[in-house]
Amino acid sequence: MISLDHLPDTWRTPRAVTLAVCAALLLGLFSWLAVTAPAGAGLAVFDSRVSAWAVSLRTPPVSAVMTAVSALCSTPGLSALTVVGVLALAWSGRRGQALVLAATMIGSSLMTVELKRFFGRERPSTATLLGEPEHTLSFPSGHSLNTAAFACVLAGIVLFSAARLMGRALAVVGAVGLAGLVGVSRVYLGHHWMTDVLAGWAFGAAWVCLVALAVLWLRGRRVPLGEHRGAGEHGGEHGGEAGPAEAEAAVGAVPRLDGAGAGPQE
Repeated sequence: MISLDHLPDTWRTPRAVTLAVCAALLLGLFSWLAVTAPAGAGLAVFDSRVSAWAVSLRTPPVSAVMTAVSALCSTPGLSALTVVGVLALAWSGRRGQALVLAATMIGSSLMTVELKRFFGRERPSTATLLGEPEHTLSFPSGHSLNTAAFACVLAGIVLFSAARLMGRALAVVGAVGLAGLVGVSRVYLGHHWMTDVLAGWAFGAAWVCLVALAVLWLRGRRVPLGEHRGAGEHGGEHGGEAGPAEAEAAVGAVPRLDGAGAGPQE
């Protein structure tokens, strides 16, 4: 049997297990899309039909909204939102969260460039394109990947804070809504195939799960084992390392870092 004793306590909690399972599932979905979509197999057989259907739904008001949404989460737009978010968190004394947001977005932007270069999938024809042609490659959708990362990390900060249930629910709905709307806009405007968007969502969300796991790891390594003593069979004056339940209580809300003291997207 594989021993987990070498792992920090923060990696032996339900929260860490959930993050690891989600990351594995999302990366599995991305890998499947990465293999099948460029070859026109799997869900990619529906790409052309979905794009044609999206074109058939175009109206001037909807097109204006989709164009605005896509522009908001373009490279300049999302970079500005990230800077505002980082500054707001730092100004409020939550420097750890500001660092997590900045690191998440820098990482997602760099990976967007490399993933596009690696897979080399061409964009849909410009015949039905709304707006100016973009000269980067198609898979995965950078708008979708980076917006998913941005929305998920902000939602995670709320979820793992002391926010009330309603606040947490609104954070999840807002994250899903923003990422979903941006992805839909990319297909509607003719910039991406459906599978480009699905892959972007999957990788962006998986990246946030991995960042959260990294934060858990760092917190576990930072906290002295003496602070993780339990009272039961591990307790007493000579208690040992705490189990997952004690660790979960000890580290508190994650990723929080105690609350004190971006690249091409198209």
